[in-house]
Amino acid sequence: MNEKYIFKPKIDLDLSKLKDIVFRNIDKFQPNLATHQRYVKDEPYLVELREKYPFLSQLYNIYPTPPSYVVPIHICPERGCALNIPIQYTEDSYTVFYESKNSNDIKMTYSVPRIYHIIESEMVEVFRYTLTEPVIMNTLLPHGVFGGPETTRIIMSWSITTDYTYEKIRSLIG
Repeated sequence: MNEKYIFKPKIDLDLSKLKDIVFRNIDKFQPNLATHQRYVKDEPYLVELREKYPFLSQLYNIYPTPPSYVVPIHICPERGCALNIPIQYTEDSYTVFYESKNSNDIKMTYSVPRIYHIIESEMVEVFRYTLTEPVIMNTLLPHGVFGGPETTRIIMSWSITTDYTYEKIRSLIG
């Protein structure tokens, strides 16, 4: 595990409860939110976790990635890092981190429905991993996702509040 990009957090999570929450809410879209966003306040177990770990945001995301789908290289400017939790069929997919091939000047375009910046510059792969356990991920570094070949990959991604940088969270729970 390369801690520049991800680390395993030292927090207690009931993965069974989290999976139940995701499956119960996967098709329950919230007014005034992006299609992948959900309110923590609607789930007592998530409220309990947020009280225990106040750096967790008031929103969480559900990301289903269809088979063989490629999420473009992007950064998430609305959040510096996130707690990513495998829910279903993550073992055949992977997340790849990139660096600019030619310079530190990265060209990007903001995608309103996705709530992230799509990277348009030429990039090279520097790290890849398969999400098989909860990790904190640095979402400000360019990354993309490759879905598995046969089944929809589903993860829960719980944003860390903007009061906490990736480095600060790593020093607290890494």
